Amino acid sequence: MSKPSVRFWFFLPIFALACGGSGDDSGTDPGGQAGGSVAAGASSRAGAGNVSGSSAGGASSAGGTGRAGAPASAGASSGGASSGGAPSGGAAGKSGGQAGAGTAGGGSAGATSTGNFGPAASCVAWPAATGSTQKLSKTQAVSKDFDGKLQRFVSDGLGDGAQGENQLPLFELADGATLENVIIGAPAADGIHCSGTCTLKNVWWEDVGEDAATQKGTSNSSQVMTIDCGGAKAASDKVFQQNGPGTMKISNFYVSNFGKLFRSCGNCSKQFAKHVVISNILATGGKDLAGVNENYNDTATFSGILVSSGTTICQRYTGNNTGAEPTATGTGPDGKVCIYKASDIKAP
Repeated sequence: MSKPSVRFWFFLPIFALACGGSGDDSGTDPGGQAGGSVAAGASSRAGAGNVSGSSAGGASSAGGTGRAGAPASAGASSGGASSGGAPSGGAAGKSGGQAGAGTAGGGSAGATSTGNFGPAASCVAWPAATGSTQKLSKTQAVSKDFDGKLQRFVSDGLGDGAQGENQLPLFELADGATLENVIIGAPAADGIHCSGTCTLKNVWWEDVGEDAATQKGTSNSSQVMTIDCGGAKAASDKVFQQNGPGTMKISNFYVSNFGKLFRSCGNCSKQFAKHVVISNILATGGKDLAGVNENYNDTATFSGILVSSGTTICQRYTGNNTGAEPTATGTGPDGKVCIYKASDIKAP
C-alpha cells in the first residue's frame, strides 16, 4: 500500500476534529457494562483517503463522518453507508475518502481502518469459496503446513456444530503447524484444535460450531497460537478458547453476532496463566470481547479495536478447577488483568 502524502496527514486531524468453554467457559455475566463497554453514540471514524486506489470512504451520516466501507466479498462492490445503507459504493467521506469500486471476480477491499484501528486493508473480508465443498468424516491432522486454497470444509459426522460437548474438530494442528486459506462452513463441529504453537492465517468461519478454534497444548508456557486475518460469524457462545498456558494472538479479524471472542477456560481441571493479545479487529453484535481469570494471573491486552456499542471489552472472572461455574468479578481496564486505554477502543 502506498504511503499517503505529508499534506494528507497534516490536515486529517483537523477534519476529524471538525467531524466530531464448552461448559468450562461459562459464568453468569452481570448485566452492567460499567467501564467495559463502548458507549452508544460514539463518533464514527473519518472516511479513509484513497490509498493505492482501493480505499472506500463510507458515506457521511448526520452528525459525524462515516467509517470506511467494509471490504467487499467476491464480486461485490466495496464501500457502504455509515448508517447501515446498502453497500452499493459509498460516497466520499468528509476526510477526502474516495468511493471504492469492486473488482470483478474478487472484489477489491474497501478501507477497513483509518490509522491503526480495525483490520488491515490487505485482509479482505469474506472471500468466496473455491472448488467443491470438502466433507470431512474424520479429523484432518496437520503436522506442518496446510493450504486449503480457500476451499470450504464441513463436518460429515464429526459433530453437528451446535453447543453439545465433545464434538471432534475438523482440523487438529501439531505444535509448529500452520493452517491457511481455509473456509469453514456448517456444520463446523468443534472447528480447529491446536496442540501447541500454531498459526491460523486467512481462515474464515461462516457459522461457528461448538467453538471456532481451541488452544489445547498444556506443556509449554511459551507456546503461542496466532490468528492473523480471518473472520467468524454466528458464534452462539465462544469463538476462541484457550485451555493451556501461553499466549493467543488475534489480529486483523472480523467477528459478528457472537457471545465471546475469546475465553480463557474458567473451570478446566488443570489451570494455567493464560494471555491474549487482541489487536486490529472489527467486532459487531457481540457480548464480550474477552473473558479472563484474574485469580490465575490471566491477562488480556487490546489495541486498535473497532467494536459496536453494548459490547463488554474485558470481563474478569474467578476461575476454578472443579468444573463449577466461574464467578464474574468485574469489567473494564484495571492495568493488570484487562489492559487497555479508552483511546484503544473506537466505535465502527
